[in-house]
Amino acid sequence: MKISRECIHCLARQAVEIAEETTSNVTMQEEIIKRSFKELAEMDFNETAPEIAFRMHQHAKNITRIIDPYARLKEQYNEIAKKIYERIIEERWLDKAEDRLDMACRLAIAGNIIDFSVGLKLEHSDIVKSVEDSIKHDIFGTGTSALREAVEKSNNIMYIADNAGEIIFDKFLLENLPINKVTYVVKGGPIVNDATMYYAINTGVADLVKVIDNGHAAQGTILKDCSSTFKSEFNKADLIISKGQANFETLSDIKDKTIFYLLRAKCSSVASAIGCKQMDYVLTSY
Repeated sequence: MKISRECIHCLARQAVEIAEETTSNVTMQEEIIKRSFKELAEMDFNETAPEIAFRMHQHAKNITRIIDPYARLKEQYNEIAKKIYERIIEERWLDKAEDRLDMACRLAIAGNIIDFSVGLKLEHSDIVKSVEDSIKHDIFGTGTSALREAVEKSNNIMYIADNAGEIIFDKFLLENLPINKVTYVVKGGPIVNDATMYYAINTGVADLVKVIDNGHAAQGTILKDCSSTFKSEFNKADLIISKGQANFETLSDIKDKTIFYLLRAKCSSVASAIGCKQMDYVLTSY
């Protein structure tokens, strides 16, 4: 999905947020904003938004020498997600569900509300509401039945993670997949609140399935910049389960792979590309 005009004001907002989150030094903030806006002025409209955002974040890291400015926030949201996860286990939501896979998908999608890049200032109650709404909310797209059929036919499943915190909810879906066939993918380095190997280990995901990183520290999956190890695994996979907006933005032009996208459509440009309404729960092949 190439960058749209609607993406520009979002990236401009992110430039300011990156600067403010990375440092309290006003001079550094101004330099980050200037370099980020230079990226916007010179951007190629054939690129995806995550490619441009990556360069903006690199400017912030280079100026401040802070590699993971969102570390504190990630830990905070991980703790919130763990508490909600424990409540779902205690109340046996999946055991009581008519369709365990459908419930697991809904919970995995609900977790996608934890996304700093869209500017959501989330409270604990926002995440709880997303999870509770997922039970009764219509799911846009091809739905669970199509995913179930694809899973049954697959020998190598790649599950591409999105955000820290969110990956705790991925466990519900992972536990309802043929785990021996699944490779779970995290980022090769910190970027906003995206999940890295640390969070896969910390949340217990690494105890469930094989986990690799993609060799790159950008939002989404920018294939040309990923490691050869990741690209080899990607090419072997006969089913890709892709979480979140940035992965949709960077993978949706690939038409020779079976890819199912699970996300909340939090911005208008992604919703328009999918054909759904903004904030819809989405499970679709594209």
